[in-house]
Amino acid sequence: MGTLSDSASSQSTGLQEISNAVHQIDEITQHNAQMVGQALQQARELQLRAQHLSDAVSRFRLQQGTAEEAVALVQATMRQAKSSSSVASLLQTVTDPEQPFHDRDMYVFALSSEGEYRAFGGNPAKVGLRVQDVPGIDGDSLMADIMAQAELRPGWVEYDYINPSNQQVQTKMSYVCKHAGLYWGCGVYKSLVSV
Repeated sequence: MGTLSDSASSQSTGLQEISNAVHQIDEITQHNAQMVGQALQQARELQLRAQHLSDAVSRFRLQQGTAEEAVALVQATMRQAKSSSSVASLLQTVTDPEQPFHDRDMYVFALSSEGEYRAFGGNPAKVGLRVQDVPGIDGDSLMADIMAQAELRPGWVEYDYINPSNQQVQTKMSYVCKHAGLYWGCGVYKSLVSV
């Protein structure tokens, strides 16, 4: 009877320990469930913040153009060239301020082999001027680089330029190509170029 009593007492102690362990497991499970709920709530809040940020970024436009935008303007000009009745008509269209061949600090240009602007996106006053006369540019060197690149294939040329908005010398790059005996291009400040 004593052995049986000891055994029952031992089983009772064991059952109590098991009951305590199950209770602790239940508390841990409830705590984990609360943590999962909090993590889900935080994930929803992060997702909502990310959506707000994405919406804000989609409405945000840089004050300066990007390399991709410069290439797109030149490509749009070449598409316009296919539908223009003549080179003179294309030059006039590109220069017309009402046409989409300029955007913020970007403008499509067309240069003769002598460096004369034959078209200047959105600014008819620049037509007839020479790239060699632009302050802060080594115009002869720039024209040689533009012609060499455009004769080879469409691509980028780099040069220093006095930014008219802040009067600082900045490195600029222009995406250039050749069409109808003229050198066409569009430039951006190098800090925004990723080529």
